[in-house]
Amino acid sequence: MPNKFKADFPLLSRDVDGMPITYLDSASTTPKPRAVIDAVTRYYTEMGANVHRGVHPLGESSTTAYERARHAVAALIGASPQEIVFTRNATESFNLVAQGLGLSSDDEVVFPASEHHSNYMPWRLKAKTVLVDIDDEAVPRYQQLKERLTPRTRLVTLAHVSNVTGVVAPVEEWIAIAHAAGVPVMVDASQSVSHLPIDVRKLDCDFLAFSSHKIFGPSGVGVLYVRKDRFETLQLWNVGGGMVNYHGEDRYEVREAPFRYEAGTPNIEGAIGLGAAIEYVRAAKMDDIGKHSRALGAQLVEGLSALPGARVLGAHVPSDKRVALCTMSLPVPSMTQANIARLLADSHGILVSGGFHCAHILHHRIQLDGTLRASAHLFNDEEDIERLIGALRDLV
Repeated sequence: MPNKFKADFPLLSRDVDGMPITYLDSASTTPKPRAVIDAVTRYYTEMGANVHRGVHPLGESSTTAYERARHAVAALIGASPQEIVFTRNATESFNLVAQGLGLSSDDEVVFPASEHHSNYMPWRLKAKTVLVDIDDEAVPRYQQLKERLTPRTRLVTLAHVSNVTGVVAPVEEWIAIAHAAGVPVMVDASQSVSHLPIDVRKLDCDFLAFSSHKIFGPSGVGVLYVRKDRFETLQLWNVGGGMVNYHGEDRYEVREAPFRYEAGTPNIEGAIGLGAAIEYVRAAKMDDIGKHSRALGAQLVEGLSALPGARVLGAHVPSDKRVALCTMSLPVPSMTQANIARLLADSHGILVSGGFHCAHILHHRIQLDGTLRASAHLFNDEEDIERLIGALRDLV
């Protein structure tokens, strides 16, 4: 994919101590294109009202723009707008399901040991966690799923793409196995939604979550897809204004889904910005983005694996099963992986992540005290990857 997209992102034109930045941290959060920034500004300058409340023109305009964003999300993942719940982030989406399913300490939730804390902690607090093992490169042993299922299994969940290895999971296979046992499945699409086409109908998942800020949208907005029939088993969690049709001393009547799960004033401008972000990626064509992502991912794995002493996680996985995200451990005397990340920023203007990436259990199991993660996207090119590899080669 040509580098024409870089000009769309104002953040990428700034420098760090006089050095132009090379942004390779999209797995943490993506920069925002001008179209998203303009959409957020437009809400404040032209609308500014609350949604689903006011009957004046500004309120109607706000509500229309907000609901248009819901339709954009639904179209992106092949859902209906009535199946899309806006939350604060993917973390809140997982918590909503954990609370809504009414899990107890005797219930079991099955997922890989490599999951992000957001797809780990909610289940740990509400139920018994049953882990699928990972190999020495932090890739789940996916074949273990069937033997982990028991009559007490209430949910199976997994990341579509690992935020540590960049490996694409066999989600269709897991969903089929779980459904054959009568168990619903929740998919974490946080790292996949901006890299790969997603169709929830084809996946046949019951729940799916992602965050706006990882698909070029504003922070503070999350998405929870709930298959329509699953709303019947999802209890209320966060309650208050905006989610009731009637509230009297004798009784109350909640609104239909998804609005019953959106209590209080939402992040209106954030949702509108997410809608603009989705329009941006759809214009760029998801198939083209995916092809570009796989190519950069292959370049990252090949280049980083060639560094002396480097341990690249998931390097054995074929490039067609990866996105442009690569994590490794690099032995540099007296330096942690976080130190290396900071050195890259301070000395070269290259921005990557260093640490545990909200996946402590993964790192404990493969016995690494942190890792270095580079993640590219549609605005990156081969030169960005070579710049990173060259800087690390000089370091070691």
